Amino acid sequence: MSATATPGVRPGVDPADYAQAITNMLEDLSLERERMQESQRATVNILEDFAEDKAWLEKSQNAILNILDDAYEEKVQLQDNQKALLNILEDLEDEREKIRRLNAELEDRVRRRTGDLERSNRKLEAFTYSVAHDLRAPLRAMCGFSEALLEEYGEGLGETGRGYAERVCNASRRMATLIDDLLNLARLSRAKLHREPVDLSELARAIVADLQAGEPERRAVVEVEDGINARVDRGLFRTVLENLLNNAWKFSAGRDETRIEVRGVATADGSVGFFVRDNGVGFDSAYADKLFQPFERLHSGDEYPGNGVGLASARQVVERHGGTISADAAVGRGATFYVTISSQGQGTDDRDEL
Repeated sequence: MSATATPGVRPGVDPADYAQAITNMLEDLSLERERMQESQRATVNILEDFAEDKAWLEKSQNAILNILDDAYEEKVQLQDNQKALLNILEDLEDEREKIRRLNAELEDRVRRRTGDLERSNRKLEAFTYSVAHDLRAPLRAMCGFSEALLEEYGEGLGETGRGYAERVCNASRRMATLIDDLLNLARLSRAKLHREPVDLSELARAIVADLQAGEPERRAVVEVEDGINARVDRGLFRTVLENLLNNAWKFSAGRDETRIEVRGVATADGSVGFFVRDNGVGFDSAYADKLFQPFERLHSGDEYPGNGVGLASARQVVERHGGTISADAAVGRGATFYVTISSQGQGTDDRDEL
């Protein structure tokens, strides 16, 4: 029995093998198709990622362009600021040059004015001494003739006439004292300062001893704290302490017991400070500044003698030492005078001429 021939199959080939080959080819084609599909999907994914990267890149480019635009604007603004700054610096240099010229003119003017002031002061000083000398002679004559009138013709003048003559003589003496005080006040403003270490406590005790020797019968308690030291002009500062202690002694005379204190005061800037306190009649603190003006008095001259120059002299000396002086008081409750002295030059033994 002869085998049946399968169409499309070569003679002598087993149809089963042929069919299997066809099946294998179809399976390979199916796998290839799947691989192609996967490749297509991968390509699509790549294209999608590329599109996202492209969009991100475009955004980045736009951001960079914006940054570059901002940087350019900043650069332009910086250039404008630099130009403005250069203009300001040029204006400042012009102003500095103007200030230098003005300072030079001011210094020259100050030198000229200082020279004029010194010449005026010398002329005023010569005039003051001339007037003082010319005034002393008639004052001495008035006082001398008044005293001679009282001695030789006192009985014939009567009580009223003797009173007039005594008032003339007393007024002459006060005028002579006033002239001397004015000359001393002027001298203090011109005297050169010779700073040296001074024990102000010791100086105050010496002045108090003189006051107590003049009135040994007075009951007085005077306390002077140790260790008040300053670099000052000894002679001029003795004037300050004499005026302060004389006032304390004078205005506490009516008390049963005079009490005076001289104590140091701590200062924030290291300056030397002290106060002189008494238990005298005091005064209204509202008028404290008047005390340091020449001829200003808060008490009657008949009750408390003086011409109002002492505290003005003290203030002048203290201020020439770079310090301050002030007063605090109450009527009937005593007075306190505070003094501060600049610490400049303290701690050396050299004498500085200022």
